[in-house]
Amino acid sequence: MAEQPRNSQELSAEATDSRTLLERLQQSAEVLEQLSMTRAPGLPEATSVALRREAAALRELRGDLGLLLTSWSLLTDTSQKLLNLPTDALETGVHGALEVLARHIDAQRGYVNLLSDDGEHLAESYEWCSKAVRPHGLADHRGRSVSTFRWTLSELRAGRVVAVTNTARLPAEAHEEQLVCTQLGVRAYVNVPLLLAGRLIGWMGFDAVDSPREWKLEERHLMRLTGHMLVTAVERRRREVLLLQENEREQREQSLSILAAGLAHEINNPLAYTAGNLEYLRERLPSLCVQADDECRQVLDEALEGTSRIQRIVADLKSLSAATAEPVEPVDLRAVAESTLRMAANQLRHRAQIVRDYPADVPRVRGTSTKLGQVMLNLLLNAAHAIPEGRVSDNRITVVLRAVQDDVSLSISDTGCGIAPEVMPRIFDPLFTTRRSGEGMGMGLAICRDIIAALGGRIDVRSEQGRGTTVELVLPRAEHPTLETPRSPSPEPSVGRRVLVVDDEPRVLDLMKRLLRGHVLVTVANGREALEYLSNDRAFDVILCDLMMPELTGMDVYHSVLKTWPGLHERIVFISGGAFTPETKRFLQDVRNPVLAKPFEAQNLRDVVMAAGGSRPG
Repeated sequence: MAEQPRNSQELSAEATDSRTLLERLQQSAEVLEQLSMTRAPGLPEATSVALRREAAALRELRGDLGLLLTSWSLLTDTSQKLLNLPTDALETGVHGALEVLARHIDAQRGYVNLLSDDGEHLAESYEWCSKAVRPHGLADHRGRSVSTFRWTLSELRAGRVVAVTNTARLPAEAHEEQLVCTQLGVRAYVNVPLLLAGRLIGWMGFDAVDSPREWKLEERHLMRLTGHMLVTAVERRRREVLLLQENEREQREQSLSILAAGLAHEINNPLAYTAGNLEYLRERLPSLCVQADDECRQVLDEALEGTSRIQRIVADLKSLSAATAEPVEPVDLRAVAESTLRMAANQLRHRAQIVRDYPADVPRVRGTSTKLGQVMLNLLLNAAHAIPEGRVSDNRITVVLRAVQDDVSLSISDTGCGIAPEVMPRIFDPLFTTRRSGEGMGMGLAICRDIIAALGGRIDVRSEQGRGTTVELVLPRAEHPTLETPRSPSPEPSVGRRVLVVDDEPRVLDLMKRLLRGHVLVTVANGREALEYLSNDRAFDVILCDLMMPELTGMDVYHSVLKTWPGLHERIVFISGGAFTPETKRFLQDVRNPVLAKPFEAQNLRDVVMAAGGSRPG
């Protein structure tokens, strides 16, 4: 359990006990000194000397103990100001701690400067000044580079305290520091590094403006201890802020997922009847457009190619809404690569040429399309950020797929700026980033590594500064490759089938009538009308039912049919523009009924109608 803060009565009692102990030590020293001065008969001179020596030792002990108790009291006060405050009151706590420590060491100015993630810019600054002392005003310089203070930063990054007793004697390489000291009238100063896991995140400093002075060892020790508490408080606030950002990011992703699936569903409805009508026209073309047959067919082919491209974009949108807990299955990395490249195309086209290098028969791997697409998208965007815009012809991003023994390798190489050698060991550290504030949280590569490791693979990075980076994913092959199931020949009907079509989109109903000529169609515009019709007439071979409709959904229709007319539910074929609610996804996983995805090809629709159902119920 965490130690609870002690109340003021406990602290007051401890302070009283401490004062009593110091008083007793003082009294004991005085008694010993008096005894040493007493000329008692027979008292040897050596004994008097020993008594005086013990009295002096007690006084020294009292002084050391007094200093320790003062330091303890100071640290207790400082810790309460820094560690027991809510994170949104950290600024108040830092100011309070600076004032307490500055007054204790007799400094006229105290300040804390925190660095940006790249360690080169001022991110935050806090300052306390005694009356009539001019502040640094560093808070007005947030975001500016601190690289001009090279001498101070080199000392601090090495973990050393910078204790300047006389600013007139600063070394030549501290030219910028000398200018600042002259401008602000600083005669002596001390800077203590604030280190987190060995990395400099800022520094705490104190100035003397009256005259040069020494910075005592115990004073520097107190500064270091206060600095440790400050780092703890800053890190606690940073973690809480990151947790809040992570929660917000998850909510945004969830909202984006719902939006993407909803958008895909809305696009698929008009796309279904547009593509279907174009296919219908192409089938009827020879009898409708004899003289201009070639030109008309070319126009229709181009239009169908456009709808096909829209269909691929919508499929990519739907992949964003996939369930987070997808089962591991054989995944076609080539298809994932193509889908992800299309998704990232807008980010890539202004920076580099895309080079694809993979055979047509790449073995499938164990994984999920969504997770592997997430990893690849992150790596492609990293590659894009490493290349400046405007030099497309000079740069390349290369995607390579290879089968390697029992594994499959996917590598993404770029001709960008590369990774500095000192940065390379930290690229997988969570929250580590070299991008500017607001451009990234430093979680991308850490998440990629965790995803790939969970799938039994590994991720390797090779880079040369100024020449580019290659990230290679190695994933195990799927144990049981998915084989394409040969489509059984469609049975030719001796007579047309009787079909009930339920869809809230009138143009989809019109399309069905065109594509299913030769069958007997009954069309209704919603689930309620479908149930009303079925209550009087259930002689249907197939029920084509849209999954997402207002009022009664396809799920509602299914459950009502199952409850009222058992057996008829087996004849339902769902039409879906994209199931985007958790309830819908669970439903489709539980039922065995076929699902026809919009937009559908004419022949697929006819095959489904012929294959579904059995003997017609009476």
